[in-house]
Amino acid sequence: MQIDANTLPSLMDFDKFKDLFERHAKSVTRPMLLKPIFSLARERDAHYAWREDLTRVEARERKLTEGLDHFKQSAHLAYWLRRQAPIVEYEDWAKYEEGGLALGEEETREFIAKYGTELVAFDFGFKICAYYEEERSDGKKKQPPKLSMSYLEDVCYMLKFKHVSPHSLYLIYRSIFSP
Repeated sequence: MQIDANTLPSLMDFDKFKDLFERHAKSVTRPMLLKPIFSLARERDAHYAWREDLTRVEARERKLTEGLDHFKQSAHLAYWLRRQAPIVEYEDWAKYEEGGLALGEEETREFIAKYGTELVAFDFGFKICAYYEEERSDGKKKQPPKLSMSYLEDVCYMLKFKHVSPHSLYLIYRSIFSP
């Protein structure tokens, strides 16, 4: 998935949102020979809810001078992608591949089967935050940390079974990139 300075603004357009989100989901699941199947209605719902949230939050935040930062936009994006769950199933391509899966990939496939929605949503927001943090112009550029499988399991479990608000995701993304 290619992220650049125009990514967040371009996501306001539904077609660009859909294209980028689907490319991201496929890039996450392709190594495990899983192809995500999407619900267009759920993608539209996630996009609409995300845009409505940004408008509402921006109107109520008194301290904003330059709009919502990438952490807040990404947090609301991940929240609504997780909540609307636009990936409805995964087609198993392992049966078509010669040689099958590499060692250890079966556990990752099981993880995606269990937490695919949460993983793709969280990772989409994380990748956007990572780009903006790596490209900071204030001299405080930050490399994204490598997130452990244990950390991702905890985050995905919480996203699936607990109420994790967009504000909580904002704090998670901010803390990942804290010095």
